[in-house]
Amino acid sequence: MKKKKNGQSDVYQQMYEQQLKKYQSMDNTNYDDDDGEDLRFYSEEELAAIEQAKRDAARQAYQDAYLRQYSESQQEYGRQAHSQPRQGSQRAPRRQPQGKPQYRRVQADPKRYEPAAKKKRESENIEFGKKNSYANSKKGKKELSGGSAVKKFFKGVFVVLLVLVLLLQLLIFRYIWLVNSVDTGERLVTNASMSDKNVTNILLIGSDTRDENERGRTDSMILLSINKQTKQMTMTSLMRDCYVEIPDHGWAKLNAAYSYGGAELLMDTIEQNFDVAVDKFVYVSFFSFIDIVDAVGGINIDLSDDEAQYMTDPMAEQNKYLGNKKGTDYLSHGGDDMLLNGNQALAYARLRYVGNADFERTQRQRTVITKIISQAKTLSPLKMDNFMKVCCSELTTNMTKGEMYVMFYKLLFSMNYDMQQLRIPQEGAYYYGTHDEQSTLDLDFDACQREIKKKIYN
Repeated sequence: MKKKKNGQSDVYQQMYEQQLKKYQSMDNTNYDDDDGEDLRFYSEEELAAIEQAKRDAARQAYQDAYLRQYSESQQEYGRQAHSQPRQGSQRAPRRQPQGKPQYRRVQADPKRYEPAAKKKRESENIEFGKKNSYANSKKGKKELSGGSAVKKFFKGVFVVLLVLVLLLQLLIFRYIWLVNSVDTGERLVTNASMSDKNVTNILLIGSDTRDENERGRTDSMILLSINKQTKQMTMTSLMRDCYVEIPDHGWAKLNAAYSYGGAELLMDTIEQNFDVAVDKFVYVSFFSFIDIVDAVGGINIDLSDDEAQYMTDPMAEQNKYLGNKKGTDYLSHGGDDMLLNGNQALAYARLRYVGNADFERTQRQRTVITKIISQAKTLSPLKMDNFMKVCCSELTTNMTKGEMYVMFYKLLFSMNYDMQQLRIPQEGAYYYGTHDEQSTLDLDFDACQREIKKKIYN
């Protein structure tokens, strides 16, 4: 109340000063008592009465305007009803009683408010959370859940890719579990200087054993090297007649190391004599090679007449162990791009007495592996699945399941790498020798090591 009085005192003070200024500016000679009311001072009660009168006048003006608008709308409504008669009687609007008006809701045309309603809905689209009335409406839920066509497309692509990735993972683990994984035995030599984190060396071992329960000599030894830095894959054939030092067994041919101590001793022998790191191996037997070639649908080879003729002897031996009828798969002549099945491809890879003996045989072995890889790339998904199942079930390796998983992706991403072939010993790095009444290849080990470093490690 104190603040109110102070406010009223200020009003009186202002009124007094205004009237005083006006009075002082007046001409006394023309002063008229009738103008005296300009100098009148109002009391607090009078001022309150004046304000109330102003409010009553404003309210009355609002009521008059409302009644006038209501009357006009009713007249318009009557004209429309008269132009379009409806069944039934129409009730006349009740007269408004005197005094305080009674307000009624008047039905208006819905189209009149459609622009404002649409604008409101659009503004509500940007609201978030549970208070979004548009998003919670049936129409909003339907539109927002469906999304645009572009959003639906990318969502569909994402779902398809996710499904494909999951299927790929399942297939990878399925193939991995088919591989025969063995523990790595004792290693004697693991200090080779040629070792790089960017290079993965895997020793591919092909055995000529006729009995799956016995360990024979290695008919094929190929070092598969994947260099992810240079984007290059190298297949290096190590010739079986290389005269080398086998740890704890003295000097002998390289293919004897496997029969003495298995894959571990063979890897030790390679590291000791060629100074290249070899930690992992993959072994395939005499019989398994046939199944792998058949699973890929055979391979196409340019075959000479001499090769076709001399393939008869190894095939005769293979047919005996396979239980095939005598003469099965014999070839009478060679030809370009001839399709060979597994039995024929193995005989081709074992040939030693056509051309430059064992030198050409290592070339044939690399050719067969290259053809298998090329043919596998052309297989349909179903045939590829069958090939992978057969191939994996025929392999033995010292890689763990986790290492095989990583290796699968390494091989997958290296399929487009440049492929190069190498033979050790290379030309000019050997001479023929005789040891224990056996013909051997006596090597220039320094030259062989330089060649390996140059081609594999660049």
